[in-house]
Amino acid sequence: MHNANLQNHIEFLLSAAMRQCNNLADAQDLTQETLLAALTFCEKGGAMEDPKAWLLSVMRRKYYDLLRRKYQRPTVTIGADFDIIDDADVAEDLIGKEEAEQVRREVAYLAETYRNIIARHYFHRESVQTIAEHLHLPEGTVKSRLDFGRKQLKKGFESMEKYTQNSYMPQGLHVCNSGRCGLNDEPMSLTENDALAQNLLILAYDKPIGITDLAKAIGVAAAYVEPVVNKLVDGELMRRMGDGKVYTDFILYHAEDFVKYMKEQEQFAADYADAYCEPLRRAIEELCKTDFYSQRLERYMMIRIAENGLYTGLKKHRAPQVFPERPNGGRWIAFGTVYPRDYTIPKEKRGKEEYHLAGRRRTCIEQYLDAKNLKIYNYESSLYPYPKHAGYGYSSFQDVEHDMLKLFYLIKHNIAPETMGCDPRILKGIPLLEKRGFLTAKGGTPELLIPCLTHVQEKEFDAICERASTAFAAAIEQPLAAYVSTHKKKIPLHLTSVPDQKRTMPYEPRPMMFVFAAIEKGMHPRDLGYPCPETFVVLD
Repeated sequence: MHNANLQNHIEFLLSAAMRQCNNLADAQDLTQETLLAALTFCEKGGAMEDPKAWLLSVMRRKYYDLLRRKYQRPTVTIGADFDIIDDADVAEDLIGKEEAEQVRREVAYLAETYRNIIARHYFHRESVQTIAEHLHLPEGTVKSRLDFGRKQLKKGFESMEKYTQNSYMPQGLHVCNSGRCGLNDEPMSLTENDALAQNLLILAYDKPIGITDLAKAIGVAAAYVEPVVNKLVDGELMRRMGDGKVYTDFILYHAEDFVKYMKEQEQFAADYADAYCEPLRRAIEELCKTDFYSQRLERYMMIRIAENGLYTGLKKHRAPQVFPERPNGGRWIAFGTVYPRDYTIPKEKRGKEEYHLAGRRRTCIEQYLDAKNLKIYNYESSLYPYPKHAGYGYSSFQDVEHDMLKLFYLIKHNIAPETMGCDPRILKGIPLLEKRGFLTAKGGTPELLIPCLTHVQEKEFDAICERASTAFAAAIEQPLAAYVSTHKKKIPLHLTSVPDQKRTMPYEPRPMMFVFAAIEKGMHPRDLGYPCPETFVVLD
């Protein structure tokens, strides 16, 4: 090969060198050394049947030499495992090589800003000018992003594997909230049945993290991570920083947190059981004198007095929770619990009872038929083992309660539900409602079993509960405040949106501990002999 022929390959070699080096200076050095080796070979009478393949083979060896001199150790490089190639198109060759799998993986982990430009330039052979025109960017911006992208790729090749346990053994994250959900059940619906969203939130909790590191940690290409992150940011479960990093913007507990102080919580409840039981006894006496008394309503009242009393007892000792306006009409504060796979509570940390309680929830309907205001109130506790909202075919518990309330109104007023355009799902679910204790249909006509109060009766019931809650709160205010002051969940320093209530929540004495204390004292039967959903409705 003559020197003139070598000159024809300079641009080709420089392009190939740029694909292997992080900057123009190294690419120019590599090209020069490759050409010098070719000249020496030709001067000694050597012949090149396939000049491009021969030159690329030499460049590969020279590139290794360059890396050894620069870093004093071997380095994995793009397409560096070939000797003689048949295809002169470097980009196609790189994509076909075994090591190109690593290249494509590292490119896949790049954030979209850099991934798009790297792929266009190296995989699709687009020039800087073409990329700039297509993306409406200055050429200088394209060059700087190419340079940054190459550096990120180099870091990926030189670093150890960054997959975390979440990539091969995903954890579960159960998101809940205080306040009013959004129209689509936000925030729970943002993560429900979405293992990727759940584990991204877990990974972004301890410190802000970039999309590339997040993608690598979970072992999923950034192109698939980005839309999920965008969904979580838009839904306000994540927050994006000025440098593009994101972090989870609500407190995460671990399953262990809910049993960490179990013995201490139980002891507190035992020490102050009388502070709850005495006001409760008076409240039961008052309730029995009303014309709307029932055991079902009594059970609901027990839970409400315990929950409200504990809440009120702490109210003076910390700032009130502020519920921000959220997308889709929500006003909520989120919190979540991380559950490792196959987690079970250690035997030595289990309580005397199961103390599960989902806080009081209210659903209202304004102006339904002749009624101005319909209400349904719900608790879900360990005393009621049935899945209250499952099995009806709804995606939202709010939708279930909304249609339950309509159905209950029609039943109460002896109106045939099938004649009023009720959702077929709730009509089909009547046997489930019967099984779970909401109603009975034994006589062929459904009849409500849950307490049904008028608006006047609701006010009287509220007053009874309020008096007992206030008395309970006054009796435990000081010891309860002292207890929670020493039981707070640590949170990351950058997380500033978490109110004190959420930091102490898993460690506070639990309402159901007091409810069980009253049951043990014989104030209310544990087994009523029938399913008792902790629910009542207000229907005039």
